[in-house]
Amino acid sequence: MIDHLIFQIYAPFTSWGEPAVGEVRHSNIIPSRSALLGLVSAALGIRRDDNQIDHFNQHYHFAIRPFIANNSWFRDFHTVQAPRANKKLVWYTRFDEIRQNPLELETVLSQREYYNDVYYQIVMSETENSPYSLTQIQQALLNPIFPLYAGRKNSPLSLPLSPILYQGTLSEAFIFADKHYQECHRQDPVIDKLVESTADEYYWEQTNQEDHFKIIKIQLRQDQPINRERWHFSCRQQFSGKLKGSE
Repeated sequence: MIDHLIFQIYAPFTSWGEPAVGEVRHSNIIPSRSALLGLVSAALGIRRDDNQIDHFNQHYHFAIRPFIANNSWFRDFHTVQAPRANKKLVWYTRFDEIRQNPLELETVLSQREYYNDVYYQIVMSETENSPYSLTQIQQALLNPIFPLYAGRKNSPLSLPLSPILYQGTLSEAFIFADKHYQECHRQDPVIDKLVESTADEYYWEQTNQEDHFKIIKIQLRQDQPINRERWHFSCRQQFSGKLKGSE
């Protein structure tokens, strides 16, 4: 039997960043591994500049079931002013940065993509020598130290994560999560409509799941953090498919 930590994610807007080159910040509809690790580490109170963050990011597995039947996509437009890069100067506040040389300010244009009305069920499992147990993470998700977001800071969560522990296979964990959260949201017509919608595609990173899942697609995603300070990421395999017996 494998121990799992199951939790839900829902926010009005979600933006799960893809590798960003240029002015457009694309979003995947499926949360990236780095985003989920960031959410959990924020709940635990691990700061971005903490020495343990790189070790933490090498552990844990995530599997995702997105409820996307009612989603819509949109893009917003940003302008940001900043002075020319100068490594000899250190700015302690945004106000200091823009007032020093107003005539040297340059305007940066960017666009950001979002999805709305997407609900997720996440199944998390430990790897060997993980720095935190699933029980510790469950308590952190119930009482997070830092604010939690669905990708970007302008996307606060709209529901409690409601983490629960479950022991069994990955497929059994998803079946249990479905029944559990349907019961939890029975009295909420908005969320109940999302949870009751068709969601027959699953995403996971663990190998050897062919007995319980029919693999439809294998993708490479560049979202495994390897050095937080330098913003280095490596590629990993992401499997997607259907739960056997649910077709």
